[in-house]
Amino acid sequence: MGDAFIEATILTDILLKPNTPKQKRAADALARYDRTLLPVYAIKEWKAGPLDYYAYVHDKLVVTRSFRDTLQAVSALPRGSYRQSTSLEALTAAATSLRAAALGSTDAELADCYRLALVSLVFRSWRKRRKITTAVVDDLACYNEAEPRIGSDGLLDLRPQQCERDQECCLAPRLKAEPGLLEALRNAIPENSGRGEDKRRRKALKQLLKHPKEPLNRETCRDLGDAIFAFFCPKTAVVLTTNLKDHEPLARAIGKRAEGTQET
Repeated sequence: MGDAFIEATILTDILLKPNTPKQKRAADALARYDRTLLPVYAIKEWKAGPLDYYAYVHDKLVVTRSFRDTLQAVSALPRGSYRQSTSLEALTAAATSLRAAALGSTDAELADCYRLALVSLVFRSWRKRRKITTAVVDDLACYNEAEPRIGSDGLLDLRPQQCERDQECCLAPRLKAEPGLLEALRNAIPENSGRGEDKRRRKALKQLLKHPKEPLNRETCRDLGDAIFAFFCPKTAVVLTTNLKDHEPLARAIGKRAEGTQET
């Protein structure tokens, strides 16, 4: 069925949501295509976002030594935020790998069971990240794809999660060479959008257009976000995502397509 350019949400559903309908839909979606292409930018976004939130829950369990207190901390996160929903999914994912007989009888023992399940999931997902697609493409020379580790304090260390600060983003030359595409992507984002990510993305695209001689730093690169997938997706491929609402208008604006996991 052609090629698919894999966006970070697909990586998240495949790797971090075991034995769930979301994982199955993502796996079924990958199977629709002859070739599936995973850009390293997606790995970077996944590590700095969803994987980091899973690490946050793990670290709360380490620090509090209490499942109850960790659950309270997650519940206290901004209601409805992506951070809260992903943290709750982390607890659910950990629960799927635990058998009732293996659960501790005390709050502290329960916390330890979830901690061990989460650290196993984090390391297992990292090992599999480059194995779920037919190819990994668009390496980032400015990004060190270092594996997670556990520090002497018992906390998960995912550094680095961003590109090198002291050098320009390696994607900059290709982006700056196509001002027409950048303009079309900016125009596809509603100017009056109340969403912070839309405002940051429009600002980043405007900066590239108005100041092409200025270095593209890692913060601006991160703010480009979804626009990166539309821009770098090969013309013969589609952007495969669980978030069609955001990706479809960007892809369409530059003559490309986005498809979701629900399609048959």
